[in-house]
Amino acid sequence: MVTLNIIANINNTGEVMDIVDSELDRNDFPVDLRPEILIAVEEAFVNIASYAYKPEEDGYVELSVDVDEKAVIRFTDWGEPFNPLEGNAPDLNVPIMEREIGGLGIHFIKNLMDEANYEYSGGNNILTITKNMTKKDREI
Repeated sequence: MVTLNIIANINNTGEVMDIVDSELDRNDFPVDLRPEILIAVEEAFVNIASYAYKPEEDGYVELSVDVDEKAVIRFTDWGEPFNPLEGNAPDLNVPIMEREIGGLGIHFIKNLMDEANYEYSGGNNILTITKNMTKKDREI
C-alpha cells in the first residue's frame, strides 16, 4: 500500500495519477482496467481540490492506494463535509450545451468503478473507490 499527503491543488493532479498508475503497474493490475480507474481518480481529486477547502486555504488530501485482488483508492480530506455521491445524476439525454454544469465527474466515478463509498468521520471526508481485478469479481 502507498500513502501520500499532497496539497489539494489541481496542479497536483498529474502527480496523483502517476502514483496510482505506478502502483497499479507494480501490482500487475490489468492494463485494460487502468483507464477507468485513472479517470475516476482524476475526477475525485479535482473535485476535492476545487471544492473541499476555501480558496485562501492550503488544504491537504491523503491518498492511499492498496492493490491486491482489487484496487482500493482512498481520498481523505479535512475540508467542509460533503458527500459527492449524493448528487443527482446528470441528464445525459439533454443536449450538451443545454445541460447544467456539474455532476458528470461523479457520474463517471459511480459508473466506472465497482464501488464508491463516502463517509464523514472524525472531521474527515473519506471517499473510497474500488475496482475489482477480475471480470468474475466485477460481475458479482
